[in-house]
Amino acid sequence: MDTDFLILADGAQVAGDKLYVLGGGWSVIWSREFPVSHPTSVALGMMVDWQETNQKHSIQVALLTQDGQPVGEPLITGEFDVGRPPGIPAGTAQRFMIAASVRFELPEPGTYQVVVRLDGTDIKSASFTAVKAAQLAVAG
Repeated sequence: MDTDFLILADGAQVAGDKLYVLGGGWSVIWSREFPVSHPTSVALGMMVDWQETNQKHSIQVALLTQDGQPVGEPLITGEFDVGRPPGIPAGTAQRFMIAASVRFELPEPGTYQVVVRLDGTDIKSASFTAVKAAQLAVAG
């Protein structure tokens, strides 16, 4: 199975066979205070090979620190099974997509990684940096 994309976004939704993304592709979160709870979305697309259709697959999306330690519980966990629609030519791969609204519970500034595990194997990751924003003095 090939992973097409893993996108961090402000919002994402799968409707039919299309992915709709708002504010996607960012790599930095700014916050004045830590710990911070940051609402976001994760969008994932995979090409399921013909021989991997009609089988259950487990998926997990987890948030890790830069040294690989989990941050809280997995963001997404579940199973999927991509069938073979009538009339599709034999051997045709099919795209499977997920979009989910999640919260990143970030204990401190630093580099984090969102990791996708398929059937227990890490297959894709996206990194981002959480930065403490400086307080701006307001002249009055």
